[in-house]
Amino acid sequence: MEYRKYDGKYYVRLDPGDELIETLSELCEKEKLTIAEIYGIGGCSAARVGVFDTDAKVYREKEVNTLLELVSLTGNLTAYDNKPYLHLHALFAYQEGDTLCTLAGHLLYAMIGLTGEIVITPAVGNITRRYIEELGIRIWDFKD
Repeated sequence: MEYRKYDGKYYVRLDPGDELIETLSELCEKEKLTIAEIYGIGGCSAARVGVFDTDAKVYREKEVNTLLELVSLTGNLTAYDNKPYLHLHALFAYQEGDTLCTLAGHLLYAMIGLTGEIVITPAVGNITRRYIEELGIRIWDFKD
């Protein structure tokens, strides 16, 4: 991974073998980012996404291990337990035989296979998250 900061935004290049969530979390911790918008594109060798099951309070997961085009990555950075918390959704395109397929949902894992081009736009402020037992999720908590 390499990155540069221009006009307050971080432009991040992820390299083959970088796990997207782990690498971006480390960058956010290093740069002491507390709140930001995140978007990007790229090429991955594996990805796992989920769709939240509100009854079971777990993600129903699907993983694909092949060349995937990261068509769209969008999400945000907040904090949970005093650590960076990335909430990311992703859309991937990939090929199965002669069929072009898509994989989309809450991003749980993505291994960069070609490159990742990610933009992180920080804001001034602080949003933490708190866990809501009855929902089974961590929501924004606007503490002053």
